[in-house]
Amino acid sequence: MPKSQILLWLGRMLMPISSFFGRASVLLHDDVEEVLTRNDIFVVPFDVEMARLNGGATESGTPFILGMDNKQAHDNQLKTVMAAFRYSDAACIAKIAADNAQFVIERSKGRLEAIGQLITRIPLEICIEYLGVEIPDRATFTNAVIVVGGHLFGKPPIDRQPFVDDMAGILRKVVDQAIDKERADPSGDRTVIGRLMAKGVDVFDVRAMLMGLIVGFVPTNMLAGGNMLEILLNREGFFDAARAAALAGDDILLSCCLFEALRFMPVYPGQYRRCAVDYTLAEGTLRARRIRKDTWVLACTESAMFDGRKVRRPFDFMPGRPASDYMHFGFGMHWCVGAFIARAQLVNTFKPLLLRQDLRRANGPEGQLKRRAGSAFPESLVVQFK
Repeated sequence: MPKSQILLWLGRMLMPISSFFGRASVLLHDDVEEVLTRNDIFVVPFDVEMARLNGGATESGTPFILGMDNKQAHDNQLKTVMAAFRYSDAACIAKIAADNAQFVIERSKGRLEAIGQLITRIPLEICIEYLGVEIPDRATFTNAVIVVGGHLFGKPPIDRQPFVDDMAGILRKVVDQAIDKERADPSGDRTVIGRLMAKGVDVFDVRAMLMGLIVGFVPTNMLAGGNMLEILLNREGFFDAARAAALAGDDILLSCCLFEALRFMPVYPGQYRRCAVDYTLAEGTLRARRIRKDTWVLACTESAMFDGRKVRRPFDFMPGRPASDYMHFGFGMHWCVGAFIARAQLVNTFKPLLLRQDLRRANGPEGQLKRRAGSAFPESLVVQFK
């Protein structure tokens, strides 16, 4: 058992809810669910900042559903987003990912820097081909998205920073150029931006939706893909199960293998919330604890996915677990609206790679996962295959 899981297991046994000096951690599955479903009590900490960055530092911005706790406003915008972000688009996403992965892998001649050339490349291709957002400078855009995503979804409090404003400005400029291009040359039903503009959605709302979708999609899938690859290369049994599913052409089983592997190295340890009022969490139980107003609360989804009270044989690799065992995409009202897109993209990114014979790490330091300085985001990992 990894050291981090030992510590979380001890925490679940000894102090499942802790609260000290304005910060709290919640470790049990039921309590994490309670935090993430009580949007009236535990509010997202990045709502105001996300709206500000959508609009720019000197103007009021439009919020995005990720930062909305008002259910009616959230549901109204969600209907607009989902009308343009259709479940049937999974097949289109799968093709974009599969075609690009096959192209990259065939050109690599058996040696591939998997993070930059594959796992980062494909979400950007989806932004271009599916969302309809051209990216003039991929390296600059990727860095901007990572900075903004880390700023919004990292540890609170979220303080305004000129560097982050600059990075948000880069992202906003790319999206605004896409809006201008769509006005001049409509893409119609082919892209998300075309669908939104064709329905007459206000351009500021279009900008907020696209920025929210990009910031929620690109960095998260980079992290998920990097962590999936790392854990598969570390655990022979995990790797063999995923490869067998790929060889069988069973995309559903491959998805189960990949997201079960991700449970052992999740994207984030959990989701942060701010307690809006004094509140007793897990009331009526022996572990009940009073959370004071303005406490920053970490709903530790990583711990919840290993809570033996709700998850059967939590430390075993078991593809095909019930969906309720997983919190990769959050829980409750803020469950990820693009989960089906992420699944299609990741399955079809990994499938062509897993089909290669003798897939392994490259020798030496380049075959080890390197993360970006000061962050959890993957930067490079070289693999080899026949």
